[in-house]
Amino acid sequence: MNKLETMIQKYLSAEDAKKISAAKRQFIALELTDDKTTNICSKVGGVGYLPKSVKYPTNTDGKPLSFLAQINFAEMPKLSPFPEQGILAFYIDIFDDLMGLNLDDPKDHSGYQVFYFADSSEPSQDLTGIFEPYKNEELYEVVENEKRLSGTLSEIIPMGDFVEFTQSVGKDFYGMMEDNLSDQQIDDLMDMVPIESAIGGYPFFTQTDPREYDQGLANNYNTLLFQLVSDDDNVMWGDSGVANFFINQEKLQNLDFSDVMYNWDCY
Repeated sequence: MNKLETMIQKYLSAEDAKKISAAKRQFIALELTDDKTTNICSKVGGVGYLPKSVKYPTNTDGKPLSFLAQINFAEMPKLSPFPEQGILAFYIDIFDDLMGLNLDDPKDHSGYQVFYFADSSEPSQDLTGIFEPYKNEELYEVVENEKRLSGTLSEIIPMGDFVEFTQSVGKDFYGMMEDNLSDQQIDDLMDMVPIESAIGGYPFFTQTDPREYDQGLANNYNTLLFQLVSDDDNVMWGDSGVANFFINQEKLQNLDFSDVMYNWDCY
């Protein structure tokens, strides 16, 4: 039992603490490293793997989307129901100050794209200089430098204002906290909640879960596919924000990545 779980047992009722602990999930914690990168490794930034047969993704103005990150599942710990191999790649619109996010419709894919390639046997496109024609335009880049991603299998409990907490515990997060804890105790508890780049597990939001007031979104995008958090050195979403990509669990099991919801928010 870690310090967060110990504090939950100390502050909350035995029944609530038991429900929270019972909802513990495995996930893959991701870390940015300085290890050597390739075009097929797990990484953020740089140039990703894109087979020559696949059209490069563009925004509604025909400008190229920017490679954000890719996960090579062969390099990652095994975690059901995620793939055991293949490359999952994420692209976003950095010509847009919202980085491809449509606040009115988080399902709108015009500003982002997700690809899954079952293998990397097909030669990749030469994407060097793809943004050269736009070097004088204002770009809202999220990743400063290319970094390799390594993954470690870990565990997480639901602790935050997101739909999975309500589904698991049967209570509103802040309602439960405010009924049982002082403001200082809530702050102490939240300071212990890990905020990590991840595959799977539970999401983190600096603002509001966009699925909270839309049952359709909550049902259709019920699994955290990928989360990328800001750090002080290399990744920045607005003012130290967090980005999440969600998918339906059944579609994930079927390796269908055609319908992924994208969200990011910041302080």
